[in-house]
Amino acid sequence: MGRKHGHPQPQRRGFSLIEVLIALVVVVFALYGVLDLVAANQQISLRARRRAVATELARAKMAEIRTAGFGAVTALWDKATSGPSQSFIYPSDPAEFKAPYRAGPFRWQARYSRNPRQPDAINVEVRVLWYPTTKGAPEEVLANSVSVGELLVKK
Repeated sequence: MGRKHGHPQPQRRGFSLIEVLIALVVVVFALYGVLDLVAANQQISLRARRRAVATELARAKMAEIRTAGFGAVTALWDKATSGPSQSFIYPSDPAEFKAPYRAGPFRWQARYSRNPRQPDAINVEVRVLWYPTTKGAPEEVLANSVSVGELLVKK
């Protein structure tokens, strides 16, 4: 019942080990590509969420300054500067948000500037920034900030 010489072997069904290994390598590379896209999407989503939160915080801080009014800003100007000055930054270092804000890693800073031809107006720019989670170049810090500006006019 053995095979006779000269007769072809019956065809085998199924896959050889090498075919299975090649298919497995293709599947692994495809999964790696998909997982890389998912990770990149999460980073982009996190950046967009932080930018949206920072924008809302900047608008809220700008509303506080607007509510305080022109007089409060000029009093702060006189207190923060010595002599004539066209602009100043307050606070000098980015400050944490205080209650009622729950701002986590976000800090704020405002730049006040005057145009000598418009003494009854102060340009206010509120900048909200957050630092990268890993230490990096200063360019990264600049990329992680949002600014909102408004002209405050004496009434």
